[in-house]
Amino acid sequence: MKTTAIIIQDIRRYWWLPTGGLSAIFCLELLAVYMPQLIRRAVDLLAAGEADSGALIRIGGCIVALATGIAILRAVGRPCMMAMGRCIERDLRQQFFSSVVCLSGQPRGVFPAGDMMARATYDIDNIRLAAGYGFQAAITSMLTLIMALACMIWLNPTLTVLACLPMASIPWLTTRQSKRFHQCHRSIQESFSTLTEESRDSLNGIRLIKVFDLVLAKDRQFERLAQSHLKNNMELARVTALYLPVMALITNLSQAIVWGVGGAMAVLGMLSTGEIVAFSAYLVLLKTPLVYSGYLINLYQRARSSCSRVDQILERQLPDQTSSLLREERFFDARKQADIVIKKLSFTYPGESRSVLEGVNVRFPHGSTTAIVGSVGSGKSTLLQLLTRLLEPPPETVFIGDTDITHIPHEQLRAHIGMAMQEPFLFSDTIRANLLPARFQAGDQQLRQAIEVAGLTEEIASLPRQMDSVLGEKGRALSGGQKARLCLARTILQGSPILLLDDPLSAVDTKAEAQILQNLSLLRAGLTNIMVSHRPQSLAFCDHIIVLEAGRLVAEGSHDRLLQSCDLYRRLVRTQQLASKLGAAE
Repeated sequence: MKTTAIIIQDIRRYWWLPTGGLSAIFCLELLAVYMPQLIRRAVDLLAAGEADSGALIRIGGCIVALATGIAILRAVGRPCMMAMGRCIERDLRQQFFSSVVCLSGQPRGVFPAGDMMARATYDIDNIRLAAGYGFQAAITSMLTLIMALACMIWLNPTLTVLACLPMASIPWLTTRQSKRFHQCHRSIQESFSTLTEESRDSLNGIRLIKVFDLVLAKDRQFERLAQSHLKNNMELARVTALYLPVMALITNLSQAIVWGVGGAMAVLGMLSTGEIVAFSAYLVLLKTPLVYSGYLINLYQRARSSCSRVDQILERQLPDQTSSLLREERFFDARKQADIVIKKLSFTYPGESRSVLEGVNVRFPHGSTTAIVGSVGSGKSTLLQLLTRLLEPPPETVFIGDTDITHIPHEQLRAHIGMAMQEPFLFSDTIRANLLPARFQAGDQQLRQAIEVAGLTEEIASLPRQMDSVLGEKGRALSGGQKARLCLARTILQGSPILLLDDPLSAVDTKAEAQILQNLSLLRAGLTNIMVSHRPQSLAFCDHIIVLEAGRLVAEGSHDRLLQSCDLYRRLVRTQQLASKLGAAE
């Protein structure tokens, strides 16, 4: 769903907000354009010598009443429009977050995290400001222009035409400046995204920066990006600074015409003194929207650029091609005994020429524990990400039973597949809070069982608050191996029918890894387990092992059979054994 569609949807949903706001603004403008008529009446009475204190007091009282009404209507209309902008902002942020969560791995690599943050904050704020305050200001300006010009024509059409002659250049000036505003805002948004990404990257790697004494280098890099952002903002300031004085000059020329030509007409008896004063008051009303038009153009162009940037994320949400039958919860219940089948799977990352996987055909029987081994870059992790649709596989290549997984809703597929990644991620919360997202209703017994299988029982028992110990940012209170095992425990707790392990125990020693994987295999007997590890010796217990090399399936079988028949597998095992001996010797 595009940004404009979300805005239109919210206007229809919360119709009373724009309706109430616009009604108040319309009434406000009626009162504002009537006030110069009262001033005209008072000046004409004074000029004719017919004024008395009672008449002037009544006129003054009417002006005070109009001013009070304008203040009340403004207090009603403006909050309604602001609330509309906030509703749009809320729904836009929710849709943006949902789209980011649904993005596949390829688009996430195109947009850095800092760029995503800039779009979610700076750009959505621009859209909110334009949809709320900007829309209200634009409507107010249009009504002021229309009503004030109508009153001026009613007073004297000839003087109105003469007063508007200097304003004939406004459309050309507005068009020219609008293009420059758009270019400036695109540059500002891009430099802001780059600056945000640099800040995020430096904060994440602050310890590395200190260890390698990169403070000065990072300072220079940040200063260069900040200066670029400053340069873009100064360019926008120069464009704006030129626009406002020109608009003020145009309105002042119109005032000069009114007093010059209008004064002569008054001397000739074609206009009264009060009409000239009223005419001047209407020009003052016109001055505000004309001068304000620069800000509105600026705001519109900023929102236009932001909409295009936000739409780049919203439009990347994967289309749901799932039939209504496959949406039903019984989809997986009816297929719990199904095998996972891969047929002629080839995959290439966007922008790359070399295939990561090519012509892979393999079956993962239900209830079995299968290992995937291979050298670095052989496609092991890519294969697991395709199974979960973190990367989108080609149609008709990956099946659960007879069903293509591209026809299975993401939420159902991932609810039945648990995956432990290579890089552990922990929230800045307690151990318990980091485990419960896998199963929010899990009791202490289930938590302890998952922790025991992951080999963390003793470490957690030694902590002062045990399960309620706070881990700090990204789990900094734990070592690398402890983080990996805690993330594995979270995946175990999920209890999914299908479990994928993408080498999550690389930071754990070989013996501990082998013991944990064997315990996990026993716990999940009868369920489907697919394990990846750079230590093939740790996967010797698996029912079936497949070997990948340069994206191709080169061998499969049991551990003993592969040792006899596959040179690559034998070499990987010997490399691990040698590494273990060298580690023991140290």
